[in-house]
Formats: sequence, C-alpha cells, structure tokens
Amino acid sequence: MLKYLLVAASLAFVGPASAADVTTPVRAIMDVATALWSSGDGEAGDYFDEAHIGNFSKTMRALYTEATKHPAFDTEDGTGSPFDYDPIVLGQDGCPLEGLTFQVGKKDGAATDVVARFKHFSCMDGASDEERNAVSEVHFRVISENGRPVISDVASGEGDDHYSLAQALKEILAQ
Repeated sequence: MLKYLLVAASLAFVGPASAADVTTPVRAIMDVATALWSSGDGEAGDYFDEAHIGNFSKTMRALYTEATKHPAFDTEDGTGSPFDYDPIVLGQDGCPLEGLTFQVGKKDGAATDVVARFKHFSCMDGASDEERNAVSEVHFRVISENGRPVISDVASGEGDDHYSLAQALKEILAQ
C-alpha cells in the first residue's frame, strides 16, 4: 500500500514541474543574451553555437543551418551568422539587460508562449527617461519535441513592426 501511495504522490508533482520546464530553453537563450550584452570579451557564446542550438526546434535548427550559407558578412569558409544584428534582443546597440523576468503565457495548440521582459537601453547617454525605462518584450513559442521543451519561434512587436525569427530565416533563404 505504501508503494502505491508513493507512486500517487510522485505523480501529483508531475504537472507543475512540467509546466515550469517550458521556461528552460528560454532561460538558456536569455542567459546568452544577458552575457552577450554584458560582456565584450566574446566569452558569452552564441545563441546557435553547439552548446545552445539544442534549445531550438528541429525546424528552427534546419532553417538556421541553411541560413548560415548566406552570412551577413563574408567569411573564409562561406558560412557564418546570417544576422548583422542580435536576432533575439533585436538590436545592434544597447546596454546590459536589466530586470529580466519570465512569464508563462497562453498555450496555443501545441505551443506555449513564454514572455521575456527586460530593459535594454537604461545606460544610453542622451536617451530620454522614457527610452531608458522602456521594457522590451520578446515572445518565445515553446513546443515539445521528443519529450523536452524547445523554441519553435521568437517573436516581438506588433503590426508592421512584427518580427519572427523563423520568418527572418525564411526570408534569408528566399534571397
């Protein structure tokens, strides 16, 4: 009887733990963003390096791999980043990220929206208080592949300013 109670008790904790897991790949990618924007020494890694690319879905990894054949800057081997900007934070200029928070949003079909919020311009000289205190919001669509959460897209903005990482990669491939 004790064995059955222990099994039942352990199953009771499966739901909340798996819900929290959807933030795992987002936190890993935002850790890279935080390090990239805080460090000038190149030790931060890259969103798509071997240590981090596994946080993205199979489809996103394939799109990125193909897009590296069209680097933003010429490279000796013909491969490199297809971006000349930070594709997660969406910028070339900015400050160390401040006040980073995560919120699990709505589930839409197989995907869960995980929102990362942060201040990205708090150190900018000449910026207004409103600009320095503006909170950026990035939405990560997290799905399950092989039983683990992975990012299937990264989006921000609205209307004409809408950005989708998956769409940006597809546009690079279409060129």
